[in-house]
This record gives sequence, C-alpha cells and structure tokens, in this order.
Amino acid sequence: MNDLPAADSLAAPAHLSGELHARLKAEIVSLRWPPGTQLQEVTLGQRFGVSRTPVREVLQRLLRDGLVERFGRFWRVIRMTEEEVQEFCELREALECMAVSLALPRDPDCPADLERLIAGQRAALAEGDLDAFNTLDGEFHLRIAQGARNTALLRQIETMHDKACLVRGMEGHRPHWPERVLAEHGRILSALQRGDATIATAEMRYHIRSVVALRPTRPPAG
Repeated sequence: MNDLPAADSLAAPAHLSGELHARLKAEIVSLRWPPGTQLQEVTLGQRFGVSRTPVREVLQRLLRDGLVERFGRFWRVIRMTEEEVQEFCELREALECMAVSLALPRDPDCPADLERLIAGQRAALAEGDLDAFNTLDGEFHLRIAQGARNTALLRQIETMHDKACLVRGMEGHRPHWPERVLAEHGRILSALQRGDATIATAEMRYHIRSVVALRPTRPPAG
C-alpha cells in the first residue's frame, strides 16, 4: 500500500473545505498520490492540521468527482482499469470532437488563445516542468470546449476534466509523450487557423485515440 507524502498544514480555516479539496485533488491528478494510495481521515487531518470532519466532507466530494473510492472503513485513490480508460476515452472523443467542430465557427479568438497555451507548454517542457505542462494541456482542451459556446457540452467536458488529468498523468511517463502531445496540439491548431473543421475534428479524434492506441489491447468480449 502506498504511503502519503508529507504536506504543510492549511493556513486559512475560513476557507478550509475549499482549500483542502483543491489540495487533495491536485495531489491525485498530478499522480503525487498514485492509484491505490490509501487515504485515512485521521492521517490526513494530522497532516493538514484539521479535524476529521472537513477531511470526510472533502473525501465525499472527491468520491463524487470520481477520484477516490471506498473500501471498508477506508478510502483510496481510484485505480482505473484498462477497460475504464478506453471507455472514458471513447466518451471524451465524442464530446471533444463535437467541441472543436463547434468552436471554429463560433469563437474566432480561440486559435490565438490555443497558440499561447501551446507556447506555454513548450516553455514548460523546456524547463522540465511536467506539472505545468499537464496543467496547460488540460487548459488547451477546456479552451476549445469554451469556444463551442454550448453550456451543456462545456459542463460535461468540465466534469470529465479531473479524470482526463489523471489519465494524462498516467501517460506522462511514456518516452517522448510530451513531444507527441505538442505535435498533435499543433495540428489541431493548424486546422483551426485554416478554417478546416473536418481536419480539426479528425486531428482531435486522432489525439484522443492515441491515448488508447498506446495502452494494452482490450480483450475481445465473450
């Protein structure tokens, strides 16, 4: 069983629940707490200098976020099976391909913003800051979803965002993965700059599917 790393106490009791939720979520989606890490209310309370009550409330929120699971009296960071990753990516593909096709005609400022995010990713990679790189990766996809100008679609993609971060972190150890992400983001951007919704959608589909393509093969049903 994985042990939790050390952490500083929270500094603002008035915002304790929100801050604690943000801190725990960040630890999970960045894979500082690997899948399967056990989360005990007492231990977390001691580490962050809070009582068990706010810890329990935050763990329940993370359960709803789909980032932790219960087993007996304890909690742990979720372990996504290969089948769950592939199913998640299938759903993400459908939503994000729709988003990129809608963003092109509805948000002329989107390509310029994406270009800045890609530049930020290049700078983060040059500095070896993979946390910043992955954060900007998520912002790239959320910016496209915002450009679709569809509140229901954006809400669904935002709901998937944390798990997407988790999957992204799982892929980050693969050789040349960040360089591949940059290249694929660049091709999506290029299609948007040319005003080609068909190619932009195809590039987004390829980008999402590349996560599945590099993972173990899903066994056939039956």
